[in-house]
Amino acid sequence: MTSAVVAAWAELDAARALHPADRSAIRSTEAARSLVVELFGDAGLARDAAAPSEGRDLFSACARLGGLLAEAGASPSLAGGTIDNAARALSAAEAPFDATRLAAARASLVEGYVAVVRDGERAAALASWAYPACVVPLADGAAAIACGLPTDDGEALAAWATQIAGRLVKAKVRRVVLSGPSRARSEVASAVELVGIEVSPDASGEHAGAKPGSPAKSWLRLPWRK
Repeated sequence: MTSAVVAAWAELDAARALHPADRSAIRSTEAARSLVVELFGDAGLARDAAAPSEGRDLFSACARLGGLLAEAGASPSLAGGTIDNAARALSAAEAPFDATRLAAARASLVEGYVAVVRDGERAAALASWAYPACVVPLADGAAAIACGLPTDDGEALAAWATQIAGRLVKAKVRRVVLSGPSRARSEVASAVELVGIEVSPDASGEHAGAKPGSPAKSWLRLPWRK
């Protein structure tokens, strides 16, 4: 019965598809849909009766389905209505399921969808600050660097600064001027100074290097140095 319900669910979703990506997402999530149907229907009810778990397996499966829909480029409209279509398909097949879990299942799927979209947007924002987008070449082997990476994560900042330092070495840059928030400037200054690139004061006359007395970052791993 599971395959028939999944097929009916896919047909209901296809009727709401807004664009080809929606239809492709419906096809590519068949396995995840089968698991949701099983956990919603007889198998899920029997599992809960044997070992009550408050529907955690079902909600996790719904969140995973939401993430897969987002990865496939499905529209928010499709994601927002797909659990209701699952319930319609189950009802049409006269398959028993716990309707009291519909709201939580719908919320779990949307959360999974939004999490993937949010992570993708964050990754795109971080990538927009990668070399060479953040660097403006200047005369005499110098470069200006916009230190505006939108994160406070120390590891992400350090990795970003290391990548910039490596690319500057390959570009034979000898001196840099840094501008941006102090934490990001400090990370970049530490990375470039470690490879012998001079850091010039910015327009305000402030040096962007590490604060006096701060420990040297010997842990900074540079792939081009042993």
